Amino acid sequence: MEATAIENHTFAKALMLIFTVTFFAGTFHIVRLFVAHREALAKWEPDRAILSKQFGLLQRRALYYLIWPSLIAVFLLGCWLVAQRPGVLKLPFMQVGLGIVAMLAAYHLTVQRIYGRLKRGELRWSALQLQLWAQGATILLVAVILVALMRDRLTWVWGSLGLVVVGGLVMMAIASVRKRGLADDDATTGDPRA
Repeated sequence: MEATAIENHTFAKALMLIFTVTFFAGTFHIVRLFVAHREALAKWEPDRAILSKQFGLLQRRALYYLIWPSLIAVFLLGCWLVAQRPGVLKLPFMQVGLGIVAMLAAYHLTVQRIYGRLKRGELRWSALQLQLWAQGATILLVAVILVALMRDRLTWVWGSLGLVVVGGLVMMAIASVRKRGLADDDATTGDPRA
């Protein structure tokens, strides 16, 4: 009987990993679709209407057929795993992990709101702001991986510090890319200030 419980626990962990990967893949994909959709809104008709309709369809499929089902599966499997071993909630890595899960849920709810506003034509974010927002999923994925790998040595202080450091590095990389992008735009437009 004990062997079956261990196999079920291992199988649930494997499924949770699979659904976590599909959740992040879908999240990376949909935010890139948001960027492309936002850029398409700057085009002339009929291109704008055609592209907006197509991007809306792709976003809806990603959100409701991939991201939400994966997130729900991760949540249910996580609850089941914790119910099997409730003592794990007292461990520092789990407390850091639950904090990351809360940030991930907030990130996803914002993605849902962006989708709704973009669908209604009310989104005021620029393509650059959406690109910056896309980096949030990268930061959260790195945090999830680090917590999983360093779970035996992790305290909430080191976890929080690590998240701040990773976030700072990503923001420095974004700033560097943005400066290069602006320099490239100036070079192509012939701006004398370049």
